[in-house]
Amino acid sequence: AACWKTFSCCEGSEATLSPEIWSVVKSWQPKYHIRELLDSTPRMLERHYTFYNLYVRMQGQQNWRIWAGDCFFGVVTILLNALPAIEFEEGLDVAQNVFAAVLEMLKSNGNMAEANWTMPVEPLDLQFPFFLGLRSNDCLGHSLRVFVYETGNYSLGSLFCSAGQWGVEVVLHRYFASSACRTYDPDEADFFFVPDYRACHYHLAPTYQQKGLTRIEGDDFHSALIRNHKDKYRDGAHADEIFLKLLDQLPYLQRRQGLDHIFVFSDQGFIVNFTHTFPSWREKISNSVFLTTEAFTPGCGPSCFSPWKDIVIPGHLDRDRVESIRAHSLPSGERSLLFNFHGRLPVNHDYYENVTVRRALLRFAQLPDVSVGGFIEEYFEVMGKSHFCVVPEGTSSWTNHLFESFFAGCIPLIVSDRFVLPFQDLIEWDKVSIRWPQDDVDKNPQALYLYLRDLVDRRRAEVEEMKRQVDEAACWFDFYRFDDRSCSPYRGVLHALEQRKRAFPRYLYPQ
Repeated sequence: AACWKTFSCCEGSEATLSPEIWSVVKSWQPKYHIRELLDSTPRMLERHYTFYNLYVRMQGQQNWRIWAGDCFFGVVTILLNALPAIEFEEGLDVAQNVFAAVLEMLKSNGNMAEANWTMPVEPLDLQFPFFLGLRSNDCLGHSLRVFVYETGNYSLGSLFCSAGQWGVEVVLHRYFASSACRTYDPDEADFFFVPDYRACHYHLAPTYQQKGLTRIEGDDFHSALIRNHKDKYRDGAHADEIFLKLLDQLPYLQRRQGLDHIFVFSDQGFIVNFTHTFPSWREKISNSVFLTTEAFTPGCGPSCFSPWKDIVIPGHLDRDRVESIRAHSLPSGERSLLFNFHGRLPVNHDYYENVTVRRALLRFAQLPDVSVGGFIEEYFEVMGKSHFCVVPEGTSSWTNHLFESFFAGCIPLIVSDRFVLPFQDLIEWDKVSIRWPQDDVDKNPQALYLYLRDLVDRRRAEVEEMKRQVDEAACWFDFYRFDDRSCSPYRGVLHALEQRKRAFPRYLYPQ
């Protein structure tokens, strides 16, 4: 009887859903905000379209009240899980309105705990408003003026594309678009920000007979659940053409030969999913500012990055991932492992077959107090009880393992010689990390092991002090510190842009 008071019986009916389907819906309510639960980007989006189809069915029958009366928090769960697909299909404005309706529903029925539903509420206050462009910020008090372009489908899918390391494409867009720095007057703009969810859209491309994907009958590639799947991703075969069409949408690009335009590169420089996303970039945007996680584009090297104008930024880590990693961070005195690395290796991923330093790490696997290997469920716990986290070169020089280590309170051991670190004039990297020549890991592994062993056994005070500074520096990589004027990735980016503005040349080529 109590369930009727909270509209949470979820008994089902012909007008709503069966009890079995309501049960499945309920299983998704604690993770409605977590995207990376499946094994490929298209399959992740299929999940949201599964809920979108329920949303459309509910809309078509025009009986929200009946559905909500049967399973109130089930309806909320459907809406929240459908939001990424709603944004893709119906636009940001509709997604904002549906989100506002969810908030009103929860405000009208505060009996979630009594109804035995455990939906996390923090994402409703923090992540979702930010990704949906509903959370403003004061731009940390900066006087910069930034014009943010409207780029249509190039920046479609804020909620979905915000997840994972490539989410930096979204968070920087949403930060500037909702900031006090934003101007709608191009004549007063210091910079022009170009939103482009490039990495996300390339990763939405399906592979041949992709495992687990619900494919269209007779089609070896495309999803039957994702509506118009062909329109949701970018084809690497037309990469240059796609980027050139984006530039056609930028009317102010040539006013200063592009030097005041900002482009974000969130993967391996210009490379996304082993595709060069703009082969003719030198002819079109060579003067522009690149915010990039990778200063050493594979196949291009340092010529694709200019320290005079370009800015290295950290990769994005999801809020939930950050908090989960932090929860397992132990004090230095309670850490039992010397060092660890778990991730992609030549033995578990073909792409890493020729990555020498990762193959060399396997030689440490049998040594005392070391944890090295492929992916493991207890990865956060292992990081949290290790003194050092190895940050090796992968298919390019940068890796998000670096930034994860800070939230684990685990001193980064960087064995990637070409990894250009972010915010070098704000972070004293020699005090929060150790760099080791990557070739030496293979040539003389004993030296590395003995060096770290000596630090922990005989110079523990140095290790504890470095760990303390690692903990303090983690704020530079937390993209959810929107308003921290002393330490956040936004402060790092704004600081670097101020420097670029002061260094702008006075004289340009004639138009």
